Amino acid sequence: MPDRTAATQSLHSPPLRQVVARHPVTAFLVSLYAVTVGLALVPALTVPQPLPNDGHLYGILISVVGCAGSAFAVTAAAGGREAVRDLTRRCLRWRVRLRWYAVALLGMPAVTLVTATVLYGSSPLRALSENWPLLFTSYLPTLALMVVLYNVTEEFGFTGFLFARLQDRHGPMRAALVTTVFFWLFHLPTFVIDTGSWALAALLMGIVLLPHFASRVIAGWLYNAAGASVLIAGLFHATFNSTINPSGFAVAVLDLPHEEVFVVLMGIAVVVGAVVAVATRGRLGLPAPDEAEPAQAAQQD
Repeated sequence: MPDRTAATQSLHSPPLRQVVARHPVTAFLVSLYAVTVGLALVPALTVPQPLPNDGHLYGILISVVGCAGSAFAVTAAAGGREAVRDLTRRCLRWRVRLRWYAVALLGMPAVTLVTATVLYGSSPLRALSENWPLLFTSYLPTLALMVVLYNVTEEFGFTGFLFARLQDRHGPMRAALVTTVFFWLFHLPTFVIDTGSWALAALLMGIVLLPHFASRVIAGWLYNAAGASVLIAGLFHATFNSTINPSGFAVAVLDLPHEEVFVVLMGIAVVVGAVVAVATRGRLGLPAPDEAEPAQAAQQD
């Protein structure tokens, strides 16, 4: 958040910067959607590329430029260098307990395997024993691309900037709910491009609304519980998308039908999100006010 010095300096800044400093969330959203919609109008960017699920340059650019770029540009305008350093530290915070890496990287594949075994019997286990080389030739490359090109940079904007600021004002659950609305709308142009139909895109938007809320709850929990690490939230996001991707864990390795995997993983996300919300009593890993100072001291040690 901008300090008093930055706020004082903004009084002597150009008018546009003053507006951004006073309304950073609005400025971020305007920038984000301007990039998202503007790039969707460039046909060359939406042509399928040799990326997971025939991805396109559009998806990369809206993540890197739209989400991360907008977050850092607005943070610089609103809070100056110290605010940018703070956002950078939180986005790249990797020195966290190993269990959070395990949850972010192994949790969704493990839950998917267990759920698939319950729903499909032993066939997913047989497929895993036969297709295990695809873990290294298909799933992990897909995960690496998601981490580097898509999901971690998305979380720079949606968790590191938007959720964190809203949480400071409104608490974690309200922040997750409000973030969901903008995260959900962010996907509309991509759905239109991928389906080629506004009707199908609208149907998909309806299907993913509740799972998107669950994902914001889970991402917020991981961010808070891992000591304000956007990286951990981004790794979870990338793992989820790599699990559901046609070249990822559930489809390529476990040999499950993609359409059914989509429904199953959406359901898993909703259940896990509900468990997290209830288990944390809506705090999503954020220490209670009377526990915040001891927790911060322990984190610094």
